[in-house]
Amino acid sequence: MVKLALLGESFPSQLRENPQALRDVQVVWSGTSLEAFKNEVPEMRPDVLALDFLELNAVDTGVIPSLLERARARHAIVTYRFARRGVLQQYPAGKVRLLQGPISLSLLRAHVHLAVLDDVLQPQPVRPPVNPAPTPPVAAQPVSPMQLGAPGGATLATVTVPAVPKPPRYTQEQLGTLLEYSSSVRCECPNHLSQIVAGLQAFEEYSKQCENRDDADRQVHAMLYRYTAGARAVMEEALDALVKHENIQL
Repeated sequence: MVKLALLGESFPSQLRENPQALRDVQVVWSGTSLEAFKNEVPEMRPDVLALDFLELNAVDTGVIPSLLERARARHAIVTYRFARRGVLQQYPAGKVRLLQGPISLSLLRAHVHLAVLDDVLQPQPVRPPVNPAPTPPVAAQPVSPMQLGAPGGATLATVTVPAVPKPPRYTQEQLGTLLEYSSSVRCECPNHLSQIVAGLQAFEEYSKQCENRDDADRQVHAMLYRYTAGARAVMEEALDALVKHENIQL
């Protein structure tokens, strides 16, 4: 049986809500502390690490290879919310699987088995790409600067958001519980809605960390942050109503 170690804020609550999702995987460790993971996991000799980082851009690129080496694990499945392409390209494809999260434990289980299967599959020969005929360049069209707050269909002037966003109502632990919640009827709205709220929360943080070239960039990123926070607050109200309707205890 494959041994799996889980590190992430939502994994423990997901396991409590849906322990059967990893029925043919031996979970040797689950927690939220990176330091505890470093100290306790190596002696358990997991085959695969599942690592959930909300902000992968802020994680030093040496952390994940170091965790693999310390634990002597064969593979790492790394979930994240948003990350720059340059950051994603720095990780070795053979040892590290990158997935945009949050993901359910059922999907994680599938990727655990696929990662182990990679060890026994022989690489297929790759044919050299055929260079297509060059296409003539398209002349760039002048783009007018975005006018924030100006009237018109291409602006956001018709949407009102609070100047000071409301703080998030749901923790990662609660969203993890909802991600694994199983209804008595064929309805997975709590699962999908929790993913939407988690994604909006993550993009709020991502937009605050974006690099700014000038004041115009700062205004755009501040606008993205406010509107995302407003959308997140609206979807949290919808999630509140759904949780109450389904009588879900968080």
